[in-house]
Amino acid sequence: MKPSRYLLLSVLVTLPLLAACSATTIEDQPASEFSTAGLHAASGTGFDSAYVLPGANLPGYGQIRFEPFDVSGVDVSTTTMTGTTRRDWEMTAEKEKKLIAAWAGATAHAFPDYPREEGAGKSLRVEASLTRLSPGRAVNTAAGTLGSASTANRDVVNVSIEIRLFDADSGQLLALVRDRQAVGALQWTRAAGTDMTNLFNAWAALLHTRVSGR
Repeated sequence: MKPSRYLLLSVLVTLPLLAACSATTIEDQPASEFSTAGLHAASGTGFDSAYVLPGANLPGYGQIRFEPFDVSGVDVSTTTMTGTTRRDWEMTAEKEKKLIAAWAGATAHAFPDYPREEGAGKSLRVEASLTRLSPGRAVNTAAGTLGSASTANRDVVNVSIEIRLFDADSGQLLALVRDRQAVGALQWTRAAGTDMTNLFNAWAALLHTRVSGR
């Protein structure tokens, strides 16, 4: 787990915004993984990885549509944590339903000002997916773990996400970010994976800041 992330995650997903941050650098050439899409790797964004299309101008989009949160391809670790069962780690229909609802609620809360008059003719489509769940080590979280109450020496679950932003009309991929955060283990296991509200709210709020440019 990366320390001191919490609600200060820096989500920089568009070239003008990235360039405005002196701590952020963008590779001169497209990343090999996204060479066809023309996305360039960006560092110093606060995300584990970020890729952007030069000139994407996300703040120029006045509408945004979020697809349902995708958990269909999540890789769940086969390693369980002491005190948990295999069932605690399975992606059940109940967990899937509530995770989708949690992300929908987080994005609705973070983007109340959309659609906007400025750029109303341009629409973004956002796809977010849960990519991996795995046990974390017991860590000292005296300052708190993102999405959880402050507790010292608490087992955690690593939650990985990928967010892709497309031009809704052309289907062109404009930006992609990946991140991994840790939440208290009980939030995923004993709470049936539903107590992810704070984590999703943090991701959605920072996504709004960078997409809107506000």
